[in-house]
Amino acid sequence: MRFGLAARVAWRQILSRSNSGFVRTVSSLSIIGIAIGVAALIILNSFMDGFSGTILRNLSSISPPMEIRIPGGYTFSPEEVAQAVAIAMDRPEITGVSPVLEKTVVIAGNSGDVAGVRMRGVDWDAEPYLVQGSRLADLRVTGNGVVMGTILSERLGVSRWDTVRLASTDATQFSSMGRLLVDTIVSVPVSAVTDFGIEEYNSSIVLVDLSTASGLFRQPLAATTLSVGLEEGADPVAVSAEVTETMRDAYVNGNMEYMVCDAFISTHRNLFAALGLEKTGMMIVLALIGVVALLNLLSALTMIAIEHRRDIGVLRSMGATPVMIVTTGLLQGGMIGVGGALAGSGFAVAAIALINRFFPIRLESSVYWVDTLPGKMQPILIVSIIGITVLACLAASVFPALRAVSISPSMAVRYE
Repeated sequence: MRFGLAARVAWRQILSRSNSGFVRTVSSLSIIGIAIGVAALIILNSFMDGFSGTILRNLSSISPPMEIRIPGGYTFSPEEVAQAVAIAMDRPEITGVSPVLEKTVVIAGNSGDVAGVRMRGVDWDAEPYLVQGSRLADLRVTGNGVVMGTILSERLGVSRWDTVRLASTDATQFSSMGRLLVDTIVSVPVSAVTDFGIEEYNSSIVLVDLSTASGLFRQPLAATTLSVGLEEGADPVAVSAEVTETMRDAYVNGNMEYMVCDAFISTHRNLFAALGLEKTGMMIVLALIGVVALLNLLSALTMIAIEHRRDIGVLRSMGATPVMIVTTGLLQGGMIGVGGALAGSGFAVAAIALINRFFPIRLESSVYWVDTLPGKMQPILIVSIIGITVLACLAASVFPALRAVSISPSMAVRYE
């Protein structure tokens, strides 16, 4: 009952017409400032997380969550592939292992243009189900066809079912006349032209089946890396560290060559570390908006307490306890904080939805890897920001509440 009475008193004092216009203006500015700060933080986190998440998702749609390699760029022998597969498959989180042959090759099409690309030879029966998403599985590639990105397709002047020529730079030699001879040129049909989601992939990577990739070299190669799939929800960093430790022990015991297992995200740690640092810096700057709003709230609550000094004195003389007066002051800050936080979060959610659907933010894909900046709705983050904002407003209300309770009832009503 006392809490309900304190809430009604707090609400009436905030909306009281006896407040001066200046006090109401400061109170309104406090709510607006809190709303702007909350909206800015939610929008920033949504688009930054959407940006980094899109890059990670597009990268992971071609590369598996983990890969096993031999340091120094050495290739695997069939025996080493079998040893690595046996160790990896002992882990319950690992769903499969598939050999990958990744080398730099030269590709030529109908336009007469020649491009150096990164060829990734994969097992089409296994690789599409080890990577995240269904981008590769949806292509339904079979046989010895090649898959390329849209930019490379336009550059070479080819489309689906056209033929391209692949040549490995590892199999070249010079003749006695000084001419460059390439004796491993393979003609391969284009099985699919797709958008990989990242310009670098669209312009500089081709996917072929493992047998075609191995046939480009004078001495057929088994694999340069091994793709490792994980169950959904498993931590690739932790699992890769455990697999690497097992392989290190086997190497120390002389049972196999030295191999390591790396999480895919570790190969791009610098990119995501830079994005995280930029996000942190921007959050600090935007949080200053909230600090200014809290200072305005402090001023508004102090002036409300001064203007309602007589009311507080009357309540005290009628038996209101100091706890009730302090509770009333805290509720005033909490009400203003809740109003501002809800208004800001509502605006942020509406803005993100409208931008994603009707006004997408276009980016230069050659600079940012992706051509649009998506906003990612995060309910947990929104609730967290609202909760922190309300707690900060309650903390800012402590001083005005204590100031109000420190006024003697007799002094408050002496000249009334």
